Amino acid sequence: MGPARILVIDDDEADRKAAYRALTKSEWRGEVVLARDAGEAKRQIGAGNIDCIILDYNLPGSDGLELLTELRELLGEHVPIIMLTGEGSELVAVEAMKRGASDYLPKSLLTPDAMFRVISNSMERKRLQGELSHAQLQLEQQALYDGLTGLGNRTLFRRDLGRAISSGERRNAHFCLLMMDLDRFKAINDTYGHEVGDGVLAEVGRRLSLIARAGDAFYRLGGDEFTAIIDAPSQSAVSPLLQRVARGVSSPIQVLSFTVIIGISQGIAVYPDQGTSSEALLRSADAAMYSAKRTGRELAFSPIDA
Repeated sequence: MGPARILVIDDDEADRKAAYRALTKSEWRGEVVLARDAGEAKRQIGAGNIDCIILDYNLPGSDGLELLTELRELLGEHVPIIMLTGEGSELVAVEAMKRGASDYLPKSLLTPDAMFRVISNSMERKRLQGELSHAQLQLEQQALYDGLTGLGNRTLFRRDLGRAISSGERRNAHFCLLMMDLDRFKAINDTYGHEVGDGVLAEVGRRLSLIARAGDAFYRLGGDEFTAIIDAPSQSAVSPLLQRVARGVSSPIQVLSFTVIIGISQGIAVYPDQGTSSEALLRSADAAMYSAKRTGRELAFSPIDA
């Protein structure tokens, strides 16, 4: 096990020294920090990184289980906490594990080998749990976000739209659904190839992310089709944002050695005026977008009660 900074919390001087001796005589190498009570322990934690905590059950002013709960709230799940227990303290050990202890060690077994084993095992479990959490986050990222643009994908959009509708029903609130389709994108793909096309899509995604305000969420549904759930109560309230989208997307895009210019067609539907379900809102916004594309306008609104 590599160097680590370990905090021993014990009010009994003899027990602190015993824990210190067990650590320094074991195969472990690193810094040992000692604390006599909860206050001193929190000051030590605030002063620098702690990699592992050895906590005595019996502490003056508060028991170790209370401090264990506080430390878990303070440090999260990333720092192993090992509870030192006395003889016949199996129930204490069980309760400690329930409250977030990584392991426990009876003081009667406080030997260098036992100390090294319980610390190394606890730190290894935390390392593996961290890797698992990271892997789970990566899987969620892949499942819910578009790898090319970084925007939410169709799955995330469907979930968020359902939640927005549910929230709108509860709060009697309005929001806007925006459908977007790039103009002249097929010609760019056909002329310059898919590598340039992918570069264009990635840049559009980046620009949309920069344009989005707090409460707005942009998504790529696939191909050159994008959508957004906009925190705006009416068509007029969302117009300034849509103008920024049009200007942002239509600015020249540099990909490899090419400079390309595209446009964007947008269609808006307002919840609940143009639909109270996901399907109705999508139909209204989609129809408005294709109306804009057919007429050569950048933006079209769905008529009321469409």
